[in-house]
Amino acid sequence: MFKALPGSRPSARKASVRAWGRPLMGLAVLLAGCSGTANASPTLSPAGGETAISAASAPAEQRFFHRKVEVNGVRLHVVTTGSGPPVVLLHGWAETWATWRLVMPRLAAAGYTVVVPDLRGFGDSSKPSSGYDKKTVATDVVALMQALGHERFYVAGHDLGAQVAYALARFHAPQVEAVALLDAPVAGIPPWDELKASPRLWHWTFYNVPDLPETLISGHERVYFSWFHRQSAVDTEAADSDLDEIVAAYSQPGALRAGLAWFRAFDQDAHDNAGFAQALLGMPVLALGGAGGNGDIPLRQMKLAARQVEGGVIADCGHWIPTERPAELAARLADFFTRSRAAADALTAP
Repeated sequence: MFKALPGSRPSARKASVRAWGRPLMGLAVLLAGCSGTANASPTLSPAGGETAISAASAPAEQRFFHRKVEVNGVRLHVVTTGSGPPVVLLHGWAETWATWRLVMPRLAAAGYTVVVPDLRGFGDSSKPSSGYDKKTVATDVVALMQALGHERFYVAGHDLGAQVAYALARFHAPQVEAVALLDAPVAGIPPWDELKASPRLWHWTFYNVPDLPETLISGHERVYFSWFHRQSAVDTEAADSDLDEIVAAYSQPGALRAGLAWFRAFDQDAHDNAGFAQALLGMPVLALGGAGGNGDIPLRQMKLAARQVEGGVIADCGHWIPTERPAELAARLADFFTRSRAAADALTAP
């Protein structure tokens, strides 16, 4: 387990504070609106064989700024770090912004402004009764980035966040410089129908039963999410390294209802994504899967839905790429975004 999340702040999550220990107690609380609080990383404990980073030696790029921003009818908690071209990182189910905690300082050190929200319904963001189709969530992200002063940006999404990343690239192409999709299938793009029928993805069907999943998971969040992380991981300790954050986040009132609504919107997502072959993505696309996760499915899908695609499968890695292989992922993303930027600059050079 890691000792404390970089930039974490005190909250009503007493169990989480006790688990993370004293380093959290002195951190400043969030300020409302677009004002933010800067926090040096307390201690980043190793995950997936990573080296710990201490607060005393952490450069400015590794300080995290927390704020809340009102956009598109929701209040989003967002964490930022670094300076340079903007990159937005999107988490998925059984995750929060903290999924990216080991990737963020590395991308910042590579020269990027890193923006990581708790998406609609997750973590410390608001949990409305509707709006969980990925097209709507993509609109949230565009509005958030614009509120932060970023008209164009790079995108990487994991799990459900990859589905939002596709929606951003498809429906907000002028804002997206390049996009990376990590270990998740996109609704409506083959082999989507086969995946829906796969016993390996039994939870998709389970989550679509009204009310029952919330009832069965509630009160058992630690057992359920630990099992969920580990059964689709290769490095199980790394995959489970932010369990305290996950349990605290998904134990909040409305959290399970909101999170499950993302799965209950899959039919709408598939409908929205229809016609993908006639609306091929034009920006550079990176599609990666874990060998122990969804493998080459992201790459196979994007070859059907985009013009400029690269990617493959990360060996010795399960579904949870940002926590199982943060150093490798950060290096792949930085290289991909940098090459994409260079290619774009070459096209506009006199």
